[in-house]
Amino acid sequence: MDRPGPHPTARAAGPASPATQAVRAAVALSAPLAAGLALHHPEYGALASLGGLFGALAATAPARRTRLRTVTACLLLGAAGTALGGLLAGRGWTAFGVLTALALLSGILSARGRAASLAGLMLLLNAVLAAGVPPSTAPWWLPPLLIAGGGLLVLLLCAFTGLPRPRSRGARTGALAPARPAGGAAPDRRTGAFLRSPAPWCYGLRLALCVGLAEALVVLMPYERAYWVPVTVVFVLKPDLGSVFSRALLRAAGTAAGLLAAVAVFAAVPRGWPEVPVLMLLGALLPVLSRRGYGFQTAAITPVILLLSDLGNLEGTELAGQLMADSLIGCALALIVGHALWPGARRTARNAPAAGVGVGPARPVTEPIG
Repeated sequence: MDRPGPHPTARAAGPASPATQAVRAAVALSAPLAAGLALHHPEYGALASLGGLFGALAATAPARRTRLRTVTACLLLGAAGTALGGLLAGRGWTAFGVLTALALLSGILSARGRAASLAGLMLLLNAVLAAGVPPSTAPWWLPPLLIAGGGLLVLLLCAFTGLPRPRSRGARTGALAPARPAGGAAPDRRTGAFLRSPAPWCYGLRLALCVGLAEALVVLMPYERAYWVPVTVVFVLKPDLGSVFSRALLRAAGTAAGLLAAVAVFAAVPRGWPEVPVLMLLGALLPVLSRRGYGFQTAAITPVILLLSDLGNLEGTELAGQLMADSLIGCALALIVGHALWPGARRTARNAPAAGVGVGPARPVTEPIG
């Protein structure tokens, strides 16, 4: 009698297809804004769409369970960062001190693993944004709730996409066997051993120094919305994302391309409901362009940020010019302090892979963030 071959005994969710990722990002960016417009509060919809953007950026892990955990962590810490930043808005040097300390924590989390790193990034990024935007008349709890709502939408979309696929008995058995490094010992991820290691503190101090300098510029600059300087520093200098030099150059080029696209949208598309399909298109392009590298991803994200930021003030091209100037200042700060003057940074850059996307060897090119 012939021995039966392997047959499906379990179902496991694989990575979402490119089409699924595109639809998920399109819905996450456009649906909250549409809801805000329908309720006559487009500024609230813009905040929820911003949360959807951050959730879509976090929802890139190949494994469905990991994807859900990562988006959940980013959702919670992103909302916490928004709440903290709102309390710091307009507080000058107090905000400088708190956000610098928060950058230290975010940098330390960079060495803890992908989920912790992304959650730390969202914590710091949302705090910087909320602390830098002009004060709002909304209650303090509403912006973090809206940001979390956008992330929750992504979480729900992740839960109902990436359908399980059959696996053979042999594949299931192999998946249950714990993988260990060549030496046979499992990696030590205990908190004490982690904090005694110099690498996390080096990451944290490097990020804290540059974010602190950027926040000092925010306090000293005589105009609003200078927060884009520390935002740029956070994206360029996140230590686990690879070469600072390449990310700074790619971010400057991607920001310029994205701003040109945004200016074209401002000139051709009326404000309000016509912007919903524009965000839907940009959301669909986001995962596609992200696969092509960090500069392309930045070019896709920049018009989204500008459109959402401009819903409340309608400054249009004037805001685009300021954002470009602040981005260049942030890139220069990261290059000079975080790369040229930081001990060992240039040696690390020479050893980094020349993939042009600024990500480390352990991170596939489909996952450059920010």
